[in-house]
Amino acid sequence: MIKIAFLGSDSTHTEALGRRINGPQAPFRDAARVVSLWGQDAAQAKRKAGELGIARVASTPEQALDGVDLAMVIGRFGDSHYEPARVALGRGIATFVDKPFTVSVAEARKLAELARAQDVPLSSSSPLRFARELDALKKRLAAEGGDWVGAVATVPANCTDLGPDPRFDSAFFYGIHGVEMLLELVGHDVRATRVDFGHSAIAVLLEMPAGRTASVQLVRGAAEFYALDLYTRKASYRAAVELDGSYYDGMLRYVLEFAAGKCAIALESTLCAIELLEAIETGDSFKRRAA
Repeated sequence: MIKIAFLGSDSTHTEALGRRINGPQAPFRDAARVVSLWGQDAAQAKRKAGELGIARVASTPEQALDGVDLAMVIGRFGDSHYEPARVALGRGIATFVDKPFTVSVAEARKLAELARAQDVPLSSSSPLRFARELDALKKRLAAEGGDWVGAVATVPANCTDLGPDPRFDSAFFYGIHGVEMLLELVGHDVRATRVDFGHSAIAVLLEMPAGRTASVQLVRGAAEFYALDLYTRKASYRAAVELDGSYYDGMLRYVLEFAAGKCAIALESTLCAIELLEAIETGDSFKRRAA
């Protein structure tokens, strides 16, 4: 039984993940248990802990980490992720960070370096890396020998229905889903990028090996949606992710296997995603540093 601490309580992912782990009908109840919760809003954390059957509400991230095997950093916004993740890694506890890993390349690299120095498992992912529609595209691509000629992820550039917080206008909030889906599909060997800003959309071109180009299209003012287009020498395929929450099951299967040391998304892929998003936010292009 893997004992988990939730660090962060202001995201709907708290409920989406907590309900799948705790409770008599939870699909992962035999494998794991969320035993503690910390959130910046103490009243909110207490309420959610009661709803999710989480026994301990901690006043600090350090207290939440006592006696656990895995830390899950799940604050709504990426600017709340660095410090709880740093504390968990410093305690030698395997750490999973929900999307986005961080909102700066500098912080992302610091966490990766700390994990390596401490020899502590660290991972981060968008839930949509585990969408069944993406998995189907990956299988089609594998069946064709991985011979793709183009790929496009199309996602909202901003969130339009959750309030006035300026962080909802950041590409890190929804853009992370499209970037990670694309990297999961075609790999993270991005050599260079170009960012073009239009009135209603942002286009990010990714130069890949063998002269291939992938892209992420971020549409301003659109309702939430996530789509992938894949082009091979034999056919073209389009997938739109159904927002039914099934991807949380896939993410939790991955997280528990990660906590058991069985698998891990490459940190290089995670760092690449943050580099791309920072390039969008700053209006820059970049060339990847040598690995």
